[in-house]
Amino acid sequence: MARSTRGRLAAVTTITAVLCGTALICAPAIAHADPVGCASTFNLLIPGTWETDEHADPNRPVGMLAPVAEAIEAKNGARAQTYTLPYMARAFDNGHTYADSKLDAVDKATTVLKSYADKCEGTKITITGYSQGADAAGDLASAIGNAHGPVDADRVLGVALLADPGAGTQGTATVGPTTSGEGIAGPRSQGMGTLSGRVASICDPNDLYCSIRKGANPFLGSLGSILSKTPSTTNTSGGSGAGGDDAAVATALTSNFSGSDLPGLGSTVDALGKQLSGNDTGGTVDVHQIADTATSLSKTLSPLVDLLQSGAANTAATTTLAAAPVGTPEHAAAQILTTAGHADLTGALDSVATITNTAATLANNGTTTLPATAPEISQLAGTAATLGGQIAPVAATPADALSAASSVLSVLKPKVVVDQALNVVTGVTALDIPAILHNLTVLPQKIAAGDVRGARDAARELNVQFAPVVKMVAGVDLKWISQILAIIPDPTGYTQIAALVTSVLGNVDVIKLANIAGQAQEIAWAAADKLFPPPGVLPDPVGAAAQTTALLPLGLELASVAANMLTGTAGKTDPTLLGKQAANPVGNAITTQAQTLDLKGLAGSVSTMARSQGAEDLAAVVGEGLNAASFLASGAHQSYQHLVVDNAGRNAIQWVSDWLTLQITRAA
Repeated sequence: MARSTRGRLAAVTTITAVLCGTALICAPAIAHADPVGCASTFNLLIPGTWETDEHADPNRPVGMLAPVAEAIEAKNGARAQTYTLPYMARAFDNGHTYADSKLDAVDKATTVLKSYADKCEGTKITITGYSQGADAAGDLASAIGNAHGPVDADRVLGVALLADPGAGTQGTATVGPTTSGEGIAGPRSQGMGTLSGRVASICDPNDLYCSIRKGANPFLGSLGSILSKTPSTTNTSGGSGAGGDDAAVATALTSNFSGSDLPGLGSTVDALGKQLSGNDTGGTVDVHQIADTATSLSKTLSPLVDLLQSGAANTAATTTLAAAPVGTPEHAAAQILTTAGHADLTGALDSVATITNTAATLANNGTTTLPATAPEISQLAGTAATLGGQIAPVAATPADALSAASSVLSVLKPKVVVDQALNVVTGVTALDIPAILHNLTVLPQKIAAGDVRGARDAARELNVQFAPVVKMVAGVDLKWISQILAIIPDPTGYTQIAALVTSVLGNVDVIKLANIAGQAQEIAWAAADKLFPPPGVLPDPVGAAAQTTALLPLGLELASVAANMLTGTAGKTDPTLLGKQAANPVGNAITTQAQTLDLKGLAGSVSTMARSQGAEDLAAVVGEGLNAASFLASGAHQSYQHLVVDNAGRNAIQWVSDWLTLQITRAA
């Protein structure tokens, strides 16, 4: 009986194989039944930035895609399993860049899909991503469609991408409103391959994350590529990370406050002092404990010192944070930056390093404990006492402010980089460099010739021309941002022009020039009024001559400052002194240096750039406002539950839920 049954099964198998080889009517043969617990479909959802973390529960939907997961489960029951991917989901705030975080998502999603697909060979798959999650999901779909992914393309029912930074990738089907731009990270070069037609992409036309006109705006496109693709110097995949210019960008963008304990800074220093005293341990000191405590302090101080030295914690950034309401994390961050400016945190970090290294050396030599009276311990106790004084201003800040500040300080670098870069590039396009150079030369000449009307007009024009420069200088660390701009790849040269102009302006005492021009205008107006009074009033040449005499030292000082534009030999004036009286005028005349200013060589390029569509688009983008901490996300980026995408009035979330359910039902 058993033998007969085996024979019949063999015959059936043979017939089935023949039929399936000659007609497209058979489902793929399953080598063996899937184990218990395998659903008909496995639905992977990848949340956006800050919506999840590495330790989240994958069975608990979160963020923008939570309603999608809930709808799939409600409409399909046990035949559909949802899995919300736990991954880093950060951007520049944990010592890693956005690119590191996305790579973490791709790696983890690849592992999850392969594991489930291998276990459940009959299960079909859907993938959905939002924001950074869409970036990862789109990359994963492209890999699968081009036969480089963790599963075969024929097992994928559909891929839904919301606010995809890679929007515009060939093979995706646009659902909802048509956009005029593409994703900030740029389309994926390989397209969607055999998954073409099964990848749906939804983007709000006002969402800068997935709809930027990069062709018309090469600067913003380049900046977006840098932000989205630059790995940190030590990325999550274990690779070597960024190198060269990319490493400089990664350093400029990232801070790592993940191991920092700002609220406990003061108490940790106190604990270190007690440990070194040996009072609680019978007069002995545990060397390993000292090393651990010092290491903890280093993790707290290092990112704060790095931030202060980076250029991100500049006066403009601190002032902006301080303007936030009291009690907010932003205001608390301003408190920390202000108090940190009064502390010696660099010295404190050196003190901590001394303690750590000394303790480590003792431990490596086999010493585990020492009496508190030992010379080595006495020396460390003295260093710890010095450390307490070095951090005192920060440690005195209320603990709740210290705790709240970390979230803001951790993303201050990318925020300031983006804000200042946009500020500089829009500021550069607003400059009329040829006219500025002309008036810087003409004004001293007019003053020397006693031409008060000409001096008045030139000074007035300079004031107008300097307005965008003064605004830019007051809010930007020009030398720091010029170095960042210089390493942003941009084949059009747009960004390099901005970098060079910014570098030159970094050596210009713009505030002093603006103050001189303002004073010259006031004096020239007064002199002109005396020489050319209104009808019925007699001219006062004596008074005019006195005013003109007062102009002469200003003309000489203006000539001197202008001549030293490139050399940087003149001292800088603090932006807060704008409009204040100039200090002692100097008497140097214009030298031949004034004839070799790099600004002259850049004038034509900047003028062309200022008239370009890219400059207009950039100005419009800046006008709309960019939130760098959310990775260039506009308000539209968080509103997909309100974006209507079809004639039935469904929003993006409803459409994705219904579309995926339809694919699941068809595959059942």
